[in-house]
Amino acid sequence: MGTEIALGANEVSMSQRTAEHEAQLDTFFAGLTPAVEMATEAQKRLDRLAATKFSVFHYFDENENLLSGIFADLLRPDGSHGQGATFLKLFLKEVERGKKDCIRKARDYGLLDPCSVWTEYVTPGRRKIDLVLRIGDRWIGIENKPWAYDQPGQLQCYLNFLLKEDPRACILYLSGSGEISGTIHEENTHYLTIPYGYANNGPSVAHWVSECHRHCQADNVRWFLKDLQEYIKRMFRAESSLEEHDDG
Repeated sequence: MGTEIALGANEVSMSQRTAEHEAQLDTFFAGLTPAVEMATEAQKRLDRLAATKFSVFHYFDENENLLSGIFADLLRPDGSHGQGATFLKLFLKEVERGKKDCIRKARDYGLLDPCSVWTEYVTPGRRKIDLVLRIGDRWIGIENKPWAYDQPGQLQCYLNFLLKEDPRACILYLSGSGEISGTIHEENTHYLTIPYGYANNGPSVAHWVSECHRHCQADNVRWFLKDLQEYIKRMFRAESSLEEHDDG
């Protein structure tokens, strides 16, 4: 009998504690409601002036050709960005971060004039290189693979063509996953993998775009580059650390 009374008392006590705990939670969340409403209204006012959630990249699906076209325009000294050869110079410095002796240093490209940049450059074998740069008599091929992988023999075929035009040409592999190509030897001195996301002190698309943003003098282009940074951060897990590298 005594045991039953004790158990009943414990159940009542536990029920009371549960009710008190629920009441405390209700009070806590009720207290949060005005703060949440104030924060929501403040965000709405901020967005009227700054549109903090807006990004042009929200309107695009995963599109390799679109990214290649953006990179091509940034690399053109006469591109619509109006920054001359600034972004091209930064890209060549980014390649230099790969520390491959056979690949030219940025200074080895001279005055960067004349410079031609093509997308989907058709080789004699009717294959298409995503991007080709010709700076004077010096050539660079770029295979852009943000989501896919290269096809068997693809990069070696491109490199063979480029080396006929320029014995010190190189083929660059922009890798969304950060993985090296499976169809060309990493030891090939004319080949370099450049991941989209940050890669310690090595080259990356994220770091190049960050440097472009930092050195750009046109506000509207800076806004676009900032959007591009955030897109790369979101799509390729480059959050380590756009903020650390971006002084702008």
